[in-house]
Amino acid sequence: MSSEQGRAVITVEQARALVRGELGTQMAKFPARFCKPAYFGAPPARDRPAAINNGTATLLDFRGMLLAITCHHVIEGYRRKLADDPDCFFAIADSHFDPLPQIISEDNATDIAVIQVTAEQAAVITRNNNGIGEAFYSLNVWQPEPVEVGDFVTYAGFPGDLREHLSFDGISFGSYSSGACRVTDQHADYLTCEFEREYWIENFVEREPESLGGLSGGPAFLIRHSAAGIVSYEFAGLIYRMHESTESL
Repeated sequence: MSSEQGRAVITVEQARALVRGELGTQMAKFPARFCKPAYFGAPPARDRPAAINNGTATLLDFRGMLLAITCHHVIEGYRRKLADDPDCFFAIADSHFDPLPQIISEDNATDIAVIQVTAEQAAVITRNNNGIGEAFYSLNVWQPEPVEVGDFVTYAGFPGDLREHLSFDGISFGSYSSGACRVTDQHADYLTCEFEREYWIENFVEREPESLGGLSGGPAFLIRHSAAGIVSYEFAGLIYRMHESTESL
């Protein structure tokens, strides 16, 4: 480590060592604090395995409104299952409820569905959290700050590939997150991040999932750096599509 014009300079290997340690762990944990699995399917029974689908719900507190936001296609999947099976259930974490009457905004073009949850539902959603989905992220402005190509975002969600059936009525959802992923393309209403695995530093708790289906609806936060070197996060949007072949989010 050396000093250059009053600024600390570290080598690439020193930086990698930092990210491999507690810093990297905390960076990856941040987005997972504000999301929980959203899932639906047939009610469990002892004589048949549970058949469910899952996405991710981002938890936001917008000026006192408690919102669980997921993708429109997740809600559409629930609608189709409900049409085939009136007993189909929907849940976010341990909170079981019908989301359809509580949707306050939904749009197919932007693939978004905004569910307003009650304080009682929010308490159930965030309980037993172990640091994952522990709170609703406080958002005072609806329009996020612009994100540019070259900026870094952090994101999280619950891939279906990490879902495990512990018993006929018990399910465990493994989380997947990235502490810093570079924005590689920018469009009018969405951003693209490529995985760029050659730069990855991996801190595994769960195994690496073979597919990332289930991240839909997960939160992405822009990583900001102040002139004083302080790192902060700003809500940037939701995950809505994963191109497995090109590993683009």
